[in-house]
Amino acid sequence: MDDIEAELNLSDVSDASEDERILRKTESPSLSHVPSTNARSKESGFHKSARLCLKAIRDAMLHHRWQEAAQYLAAYSQTLEETTAHRQSLACEIIWRIGTEVLQHHPNSQLEDFNALYERMKNSGVKNYAKICLEHSFHLLLNGNFNDAKRQLSVAASWKYGKQSASQSMELKLIHAYCGFLDYFIWCTKKSSPTSSDANTRELHSYFRQASVTLQEIITQPGVWDPFVLSYVDMLEFYNDQEGALKVLQNYAYNKDYPSNPNAHVYLYQFLKRHKAPPAKLISTLKVLCCLVPSHELMLEYCSLLLMSEVVEDKQDCLTVAMNLLDYPSWKYDLNAWICLRKVLTVLKKKKLKHLIDKEWEKRKDLWLAMHYRKCHGKKDSEENTGLLLVKAKVSKLLGEHKRGYNKFSSSAREKKEMLKR
Repeated sequence: MDDIEAELNLSDVSDASEDERILRKTESPSLSHVPSTNARSKESGFHKSARLCLKAIRDAMLHHRWQEAAQYLAAYSQTLEETTAHRQSLACEIIWRIGTEVLQHHPNSQLEDFNALYERMKNSGVKNYAKICLEHSFHLLLNGNFNDAKRQLSVAASWKYGKQSASQSMELKLIHAYCGFLDYFIWCTKKSSPTSSDANTRELHSYFRQASVTLQEIITQPGVWDPFVLSYVDMLEFYNDQEGALKVLQNYAYNKDYPSNPNAHVYLYQFLKRHKAPPAKLISTLKVLCCLVPSHELMLEYCSLLLMSEVVEDKQDCLTVAMNLLDYPSWKYDLNAWICLRKVLTVLKKKKLKHLIDKEWEKRKDLWLAMHYRKCHGKKDSEENTGLLLVKAKVSKLLGEHKRGYNKFSSSAREKKEMLKR
């Protein structure tokens, strides 16, 4: 219900009277059946009843009385008979949005009820036709009705309605994209089929052509197209077009016309790694990802790659990346991150690059001693994760802070471990 309120901007006006607690706004710039306070005296009996009915629906939803909300909604649907196009359009959107929420929670709702609601809303107004078609298709997919979903999208993709079609160009573009996406799913199903014959091969290639043409058209337009890019790349790889797949991923990651998208660099890195790209290419790809998301889980792999490099600057970057990772609370108790840092520090000491450690530690010492190495941290780690305690203690020693109170807990844990071995 909170999501509905946020989207439609429903709120109580005051507690003065039942009539004053009404729907103020429902869509930017306005989505309301309610006239201004000064015009309230001119409100007809029908509009007053509709307003109070909407309030009753809202109250029933707030208290999760879904059957009651459905009954009021059935009565409120009379507002679809409004004579003015503006009011009818607003009523259609309210019923669509609230109706799907009510059916989602109603104990006796069935797929047929959703289908009936969506079809009625599509036929009652065209302002949100494309959005309703998309939502209807998603609902069918979630319920396993793949063919019906594909049919809905195909019909919606060919929809034309003058200026209304132009105003919904983005939604129609998405519909077109999902048509290709479903063709890709069919292609995946055919590809996994155990039977192989010339007819099946031709059919498989036919779906590949359908999906690839649509997906290629979509992903060449600036935007965030993650699932569509992955689908297209999967098909290209299947037909051994690695060069084409690489160009798609590089364009998606580095084209300045596209929005900044960390996932694009993740997909490119995973592709390069799958195809045994040289470490230098992997490092350059993860370097960009590191700038965008320093706390990304792939930073552990980035550290490993940098550590294998013979370039001193790479080893310095490796230490910075590993320590940056542990600056984030989400990594604070991650054993793998601490093991990674321990390995980096050990290698740097063996390579006689202790000055790099001292330089990096000087910048972080005060923060890290407070964030990782207080006595309370030692107590917590000794009780919950002895392995983490011992690794952190080793890191502390490598950093030259072995006399800290935290290490007393690690000494006790080490003694207990040795006694158990005996």
